Amino acid sequence: MDAFISCQCYLHIIYQGGFQMYYGMGPYTGQTTMAMQPELINLILEAMRDEKQDRAKYNMMMDMTDDEKIKRQINFAYVDEGKHYKMFRHILHCLTGRTTDVQVPEVKRPDNLLDAVETSIDGELEAVEMYRNIKSMLPQTNLRDMLYEIITDEQEHATRFVYVYSMMTDS
Repeated sequence: MDAFISCQCYLHIIYQGGFQMYYGMGPYTGQTTMAMQPELINLILEAMRDEKQDRAKYNMMMDMTDDEKIKRQINFAYVDEGKHYKMFRHILHCLTGRTTDVQVPEVKRPDNLLDAVETSIDGELEAVEMYRNIKSMLPQTNLRDMLYEIITDEQEHATRFVYVYSMMTDS
């Protein structure tokens, strides 16, 4: 059974695919945030595209190095980006009642790993800003809790990429 099918359970937490999945009260139909819902939906779709794009980029980055220590750090973010995509997909389902997928955007192979790490640091920090905006628009605490988890993961990714950058420039 697909754990993403229903949002009808109230405040149950379930572990699915290695991450916490929070269930809310179903598609949100409140009147107070209906005016901002199109903006919220568009931001979530953008976040889903970004997560898929970052995951593809990190896969390419892992192929650009033989250093297992660096690969481990990049893989950590790679795995989380897949988790985040599923979480955003679930949030969108809870808000709209629809299940939506986005295509993997075209990702240009980075010229070199160091530049890719630098742009990844910036990208992770920009994602935090956008996700904080999304979090502020969410109508339910359990959905905001999911965004909190995603935000803290993105902050951790930025820290890990700073570590990778320092390893690469220190030698």
